[in-house]
Amino acid sequence: MDNDLWVFVAILLALTATVLPTIAFFHRCRACGSLAHGFKSDKLANFRTGEAFFVCRRCGDRTVKGKVESDGSVAWLSGGTGHFDESGHYTGDAGGVFGDGGADGGGGGGGDGGA
Repeated sequence: MDNDLWVFVAILLALTATVLPTIAFFHRCRACGSLAHGFKSDKLANFRTGEAFFVCRRCGDRTVKGKVESDGSVAWLSGGTGHFDESGHYTGDAGGVFGDGGADGGGGGGGDGGA
């Protein structure tokens, strides 16, 4: 029984050591190369243009990743959803690179993306 547990742990560690770096590499920041960008990035919305952005926490680069409606609801291109309130703070479903990145306070700039 103990042997089976160690085999399971070894397989789990091998998969983690392969999957996480792969996700980090393919979802890194296009501007500065930050590997953390795919796991945690800020969200901003520009209500005038209807664009929602993922913003790199390291360099501030913005990438359009969704569409925002005038009421603050956002549909991310990756399939997740969320909402920007009047002050620009973001709340949404969890997901990181698999969804919208989850709730993180985001916002700023009065919800207009600082533009």
